Amino acid sequence: MSDQVRILVVDDSGTQRFMLQSVLSSGDYEILTAVDGVEALELVERDEPDLVVTDLQMPRMDGLQLVREIGQLQRSIPVILTTAAGSELIAAEALHAGAASYVPKSGLSTLLLPTVRRILELRKAAQENKSLTACLDEVTFQWLLVNDQSLVPDLIGRVEAILSELIPFDQSQHMQIAMSLDEAIVNAIVHGNLEIDSEIREHDDGQLYFKTIDKRRRTPPYCDRRVLFRVEANREEVTFIIRDEGPGFCVENVADATDPANLEKAGGRGLLLMNAFMDELQYNDCGNQLVMTKRLANVAEEAIS
Repeated sequence: MSDQVRILVVDDSGTQRFMLQSVLSSGDYEILTAVDGVEALELVERDEPDLVVTDLQMPRMDGLQLVREIGQLQRSIPVILTTAAGSELIAAEALHAGAASYVPKSGLSTLLLPTVRRILELRKAAQENKSLTACLDEVTFQWLLVNDQSLVPDLIGRVEAILSELIPFDQSQHMQIAMSLDEAIVNAIVHGNLEIDSEIREHDDGQLYFKTIDKRRRTPPYCDRRVLFRVEANREEVTFIIRDEGPGFCVENVADATDPANLEKAGGRGLLLMNAFMDELQYNDCGNQLVMTKRLANVAEEAIS
């Protein structure tokens, strides 16, 4: 069997399927396609792709129901939604139902491939850290991170391996925690310590964005800053504390991330994901520390229901 990553693209529009295939073609993935959720579910059961990219609004079975059906199969298959204006409410519901992330259709050319790569990295790291000890009851651990995004997937894999010893998360919950941590830590590195505006990413296919990151990682004072990442967990809840050493930002100016109307705004994408996946988010007054809480009792109740 080939080791090539297999991605299932689901959309009732032939034009949209072709565009998604074109965007993903540079990633050297094997691409499967389906015209709606019913056909997609058949392919998931038969071929078990590594990842699904799906539209929300489709005939017969929409993207929300597809997310739910994949969850019922208990397969470790992350789902990325492609969202258009007008699909905000159903997209927010799909995130709560277990989708791993979303990409606005207006940003597919720049955001889809990095999102796919990141989720596959996080999935691989989680699968490689399944060794558990028997009787862990409470844990606290902390890192001081350099400004290197490549360390984040392995870090999250280690965190999730330890959390798995406290409660049996299912695969979608593992992915939701991983996505939240990835957004929070990368934001602390890039926007916090390196002080890079997300709008730069919209120019020159993101090349200026990545060049600026590389330059500031080697330039004082940015290169001397660290991100504190602390985890406090017990049998009932886990709290993640992420604090950067940048100047912070005005929290009051941030768009309401709980409002689905902001789903199409790429700048608030990370906050919306974190709000969808975590039980509680809180910034400090100067905006350089985020505290996220996931209550494990709630997770257990969701798994039962």
